Amino acid sequence: MISKIHIEGVRSLSEFDCEFGPGITVVHGINGCGKTTLLESVHLLSQGFSFRARDLKELIAWKGDQFLIRGEFEEERLANQVNRAIRVGRRSCEVRENGESLKSPAAFFGSLPAVVMQPSDIELLRGAPEVRRSWLDEILCFRSPANASVLRRYRRVLQQRNKWLRDYKRSDGALSVGGEDLFHILTEQLIDLGAKLWAARLSLSKEISPIITGYYRRLSGGVDEITCAYKSSILKELDALDGAEFLDDSDLDRAAFAAESGAPYRIADNISGECDDGSVDEESLRIAYGRKLSGLEIAEKSFGGTLAGPHRDDLGVCIGGAEMRSSGSQGQCRSAAVAMRFAAVDVASRYLSKPILLLDDIFAELDVNRRDSVATLIREKGCQVIIATPQFEELPFKADAEIGLSLK
Repeated sequence: MISKIHIEGVRSLSEFDCEFGPGITVVHGINGCGKTTLLESVHLLSQGFSFRARDLKELIAWKGDQFLIRGEFEEERLANQVNRAIRVGRRSCEVRENGESLKSPAAFFGSLPAVVMQPSDIELLRGAPEVRRSWLDEILCFRSPANASVLRRYRRVLQQRNKWLRDYKRSDGALSVGGEDLFHILTEQLIDLGAKLWAARLSLSKEISPIITGYYRRLSGGVDEITCAYKSSILKELDALDGAEFLDDSDLDRAAFAAESGAPYRIADNISGECDDGSVDEESLRIAYGRKLSGLEIAEKSFGGTLAGPHRDDLGVCIGGAEMRSSGSQGQCRSAAVAMRFAAVDVASRYLSKPILLLDDIFAELDVNRRDSVATLIREKGCQVIIATPQFEELPFKADAEIGLSLK
């Protein structure tokens, strides 16, 4: 829970101080007064990144040279206070927690979670696979710091391997620094990290899929149902260039069981086969991934990039047997996006602590029934909630506190 925040020079907010309590705080005011900026600042101190900007320099106020955000948090499980601060200039970044310097804002991630809901969340259903992968990997890191380490290492090795492949293509096959030996080392590292990442994602998918479908059922009033499944190009027998194929429930059950219990499993030689005991482990995934990359080596060198791996997978969300990305209505997609965010709340609550729930004007996009259902779920979660809205009077519940902002 965040108790205080101080903001200097962040977008339209300057010399701004406020305090928060438990329950629901509503931040209201006309458009452009800094409501979303306040949520963004809380999210940055909590998660270590902005949900609106890739580069933190984008948060610096117009004609400003730097911004400063300080905050005080009450850590639920350890029952102690955490003080965080971040100062970002045009050429500098200073990050502190309890007076100690940290390498980057990313070091904030993993102890004081926050989950944001906003109108653009419809991209979780309508957007490209990378949007869903990003969402999946964020809550994957809620489960374990080890998952965050695997993700970082996988992305670093993938970047290095792709650079080697690009250089190889540009040089018409002339070997770059390190030659084929470097390429094979990077490939082996990618296979090992990819197997770990797949095992973790499969386990997470098994956990959250029924949660998402349950929340969607409540939000839709049981009118329709959705299904979720992790999609991978190595767990079924198909060409890596053709895209991924849905895993069915039995696939997810076996994969998640093995990922969680370490039960023995190996994939049959044709990759799509199954072993007698019906389980999966990392070694099986390594074998399958190695076989896939071996078959793609010529194509990758011609293409100049890595053509198979966790970085090309997706989380499939379907309604009526068809993907919501192409067949879901606006209302259905928005309900599914809200369900996915509430699933993230549950994962954070289970493995870390109850997250701060940041709502950026989400009710305007929902019909009356869905608004009431979301309001009920918010109250049930018992999280600290901060809501930004231009229409304070139209919220479907009573707030515990309010903060009014205005243009200066």
